[in-house]
Parts: sequence; C-alpha cells; structure tokens
Amino acid sequence: MKRIAAHGGAILLALYVILRLLLVRGAALDSDEPQHLHVVWAWTQHGVPYRDAFDNHMPLFHMLCAPLLSLLGERADVLDWMRLAMVPLAVAAFVLAWRSGRALWGASAASFGLALLALEPTYQRMAGQFRADTLWALAWIAAMAAFVLVRRPMWRSLLTGIAVGVAMATSLKTMPLLACALAAGGFVLVCLPKQARPGGRMLAGGLAIGAVAATAVVAIVVGIVAARGGLAAMQEAVLGHNLLPGFGRNADTRQLALRCAEAGIVAILAGVLAWRSIRGSSDPVLAARRWFVAGSCGLFAIALYAAWPLLTSQDYLPVLPLFAPWLGGVLLRGLERLRIPPTGAWIGYALLAVVVLVVRAPWRDRLHEYRDQLATVLAITTPDDVVMDAKGEGIYRRRAYHPVLEMVTQERLRRGLLADTIVADIHSSAAHVMHPERMPDADLQVLRADFIPYANDEWVAGRELGEQAAGPLHVAAMIPGCYRWLRLDGERIVQLGPETRLDSGDATIDLPQAGRYRLLWCPAARQLKAVHAQ
Repeated sequence: MKRIAAHGGAILLALYVILRLLLVRGAALDSDEPQHLHVVWAWTQHGVPYRDAFDNHMPLFHMLCAPLLSLLGERADVLDWMRLAMVPLAVAAFVLAWRSGRALWGASAASFGLALLALEPTYQRMAGQFRADTLWALAWIAAMAAFVLVRRPMWRSLLTGIAVGVAMATSLKTMPLLACALAAGGFVLVCLPKQARPGGRMLAGGLAIGAVAATAVVAIVVGIVAARGGLAAMQEAVLGHNLLPGFGRNADTRQLALRCAEAGIVAILAGVLAWRSIRGSSDPVLAARRWFVAGSCGLFAIALYAAWPLLTSQDYLPVLPLFAPWLGGVLLRGLERLRIPPTGAWIGYALLAVVVLVVRAPWRDRLHEYRDQLATVLAITTPDDVVMDAKGEGIYRRRAYHPVLEMVTQERLRRGLLADTIVADIHSSAAHVMHPERMPDADLQVLRADFIPYANDEWVAGRELGEQAAGPLHVAAMIPGCYRWLRLDGERIVQLGPETRLDSGDATIDLPQAGRYRLLWCPAARQLKAVHAQ
C-alpha cells in the first residue's frame, strides 16, 4: 500500500489517460463539435475568416487545428481523430491542476479531488470533446500553475501572461475569469499582513510583464485574422453577434437581481472566511495562495451563476480541476474526523468508480450515428456542393445560410434582429442536401415541398409524387438541378428514370407506366441505386 501511495500520482494519470482514450468515442456528440470542425475546415480553404464561414468564437483554437485537419483530409470519422488530438490537452490540464494542487494542499488532496472529478459525468463528457473550451481550460490552468509553481518573479509573470493571452485568444470568457482572478488577488493582498505583502514596485512590474505578454499573444492572433481580411467580420461575429441584452437567463431582471444578491452574500461570507484563515495562519503566504486559487475559481462560478446569460457545462472547464484539490482535502479531513483512514477513502472511491463506469459505459461507441450521417453527406455531394445544416454538421461543405443556428442566432431570428433568409438562400445557392435539426418551424414547413427524408437524418431535394398514371406529369417548380424519377414498390426501387434537368420554373416529365413515384436529386438517386444493386 505504501508503494501504491508513493506512486499514486502516476497511477492516477495512467488511469485518466485510459479513460480519456475510451471517451474519444465513448462521449456523446455535442452540437458544438461539428460547428468547431466546420470553422477549422474553413481555415484550410484559405478564405477570409469569419466572412466565408460563420464563427462567434475567438480564432486561435481553429487556427491551430487547421494543419491537422488538412493532413487528415475528407473522411467520415474525422471527429474521432480530432477528439483524439484533444486527449493531450485534457491530460495536460489534469497534470497541471494536480501539480498546482499538490503544491497548495498536498499530494493526497490533489489526487483524491481530481480522481473524483474524473468520474463526474458532465466533466467526464466535456473535458475531451473537440471544442475551443478544451484549449481555453488548459491555457487558464497553465496560467494558474505558472503563478503557483514558478519561483522566479519575472518568469512567473511572463509565463502567466502568455498563458492568459492564449486563453483570451481562444475564448472571450477569459475576461470574467481574469476579472475574478484580479479581484481575488487584490483581496488576498489586503488580507496578508503588511510584512508578508510583495513590494509595490515588484507587484506593478509583474502585472506589467504579464499584461504585455498577454496582449502580445492576442495581437499576433488578431493580426493574422486582419492580414487575411477578416477583422471587420470578426468584430461583428465575436462581439456584435454575442452581445444581446436581455437574453437567456437575464431576460427576467427580477431573477437576475435575486441571483446577484445571493452571489454577493456568498462572496461576502467567503471573504470573511478568507480573512480569518489568512490572518490566523502560521504561513499566511501559503494560505493567501490557496485562497487566491480556490477563491478565484469560486468567484467565477458564482459570477456565472449570477449574471451569465447562457450557463453551459463547458463554462466551468477551467476552474473545476483547480478547485478539485481543495475539495479533495476537505473530504479527506472530514473522513479522518470520522476515523476513516485514507485507505478506506480510496476503497470507497474504487467502488464508486466501478458503479459510475458500468453505468456510463465509456467503451460504448456514441459517435457511430454521426459518422453515418457525415458519410451520407460526403457520399452524395462534392466539394462544390452547398448544404444546409444547423451548425456545420457537413464539415467539408459550404453552408447555404451564413449564421449557424445556435441559441443566440435563434433568439435574434425570433426578435427580428436577423433576417430569416434561409429558404431564399437554399434556393439561390441550389443546396440539395439539408439537415433539418434546429430549423425554424415556418421555414421547415415551406421546405417540405422541396426536400424529402433520405438517410441518417439527412434530407435531399426531391418530391413524393404518389400514385400516378402513365404519361406526362406536371411538376411544380423545385430547387434547380438534376433529378430522376423512381418507381417504387413499397420502398423498393423497381425502376429508375433518366436524368432530367429541372430549372426554377414548372416542368413536365413523362412516366412510362402507372405506379407510385418519387422525384430525387440525381446524386442521391445514384447512391440509392448503388445500395440497392449490392
């Protein structure tokens, strides 16, 4: 047991790596993942960022992922590979959080807290998904780790500033994180006895170095976007689109005020505890560092609870691993008071892990449906084709409607702040493939005249003609393109007609005999014929 305890950190890391590898396919799909992948693909096309493909995130994550996507090429299992590339980021965040936690609360607390976090279902699912938040979390945790672990003041400030800059260039959610960290830092400085406080010149110099380093990183990234002509579009998409007053949880001002009051009370109580803890500690500097890390995490969490309009699980990715070692220490001390030794705590943890893993079954492949869906799109379209999907699920294909149909877009459409040109854009771009998820109901009703369900939740341009007699048949206008009629027996194709070009107006087609017919876009009909021929 002593040998296991001595190597506990390495054992925990090895088990976490195995878990993260299982979760490459075992974590459920999040709609943000194809959205991020589509933006990465857009960077590989050498167009104008933000103008040629909608994105409401900061650009660094997508810029860094573009070379890997180019190397992988066009493939239906691309998300599996891109998730695999996230494993080193998730593991690095875990290691840095453990090392920071060990320095502040001890190895046992860090190991127990992070081991519990690894089992938490939401964190387990989100931490290794293909999303900008994975890099954002790593950058922020690296910033806090540099502050805790690096001893030389200049290097500490420089590395912390670079990491904060990477976080800012990845997500604008870094701004409330940074504000909470500065507030927590200022408060613990006040709590410290005068003789333990750093000198004003040293403090100002460290802040200046960190600010310059962070600004330089952001300036380089934004400069790359500007050099490619996307600065104006970036400003509109990242700032203009996301800033929507009275949106989400903030629509009810009474509830917003109540949450802010609750958060204020919690912050005041925590401040009192921090003051007493630091002032009463035999090592006030260590106590202040502990309260800075845990306090900034807690302050960010209650700030999100109080005022963030869209509260999502991924928002907590940068703070949960930093907070977990403190929680691990609290739990171990509580168990010790109950006369439960650390060995007993770990035995209990092992039993909990077995239950959670059996229930969650991370070895199950939860991406197969999306692979089939993307394979369908790739099989019936070419790189020149345009599709209509919600958030970029087609990844390698241009979209008919520029904004993605995420929550802010849907609210803007509802308020009339954004023009609903979806139907018009589908027709003008001659998009023959549609994924109906998140489509406004009114638009979907109109598009049912031009699209029919095809396979794997994809719809293609076509029309159910029903039972028809032999001879000429008048067909109302459809999305311009090549179509073929199919004569059906149930769902079995018994006859496939010639390819016919239908333009934007009404048309007439000749049916050879009576039967049930369907019109289908030519590439989709060819694929169906090939499948039925096998």
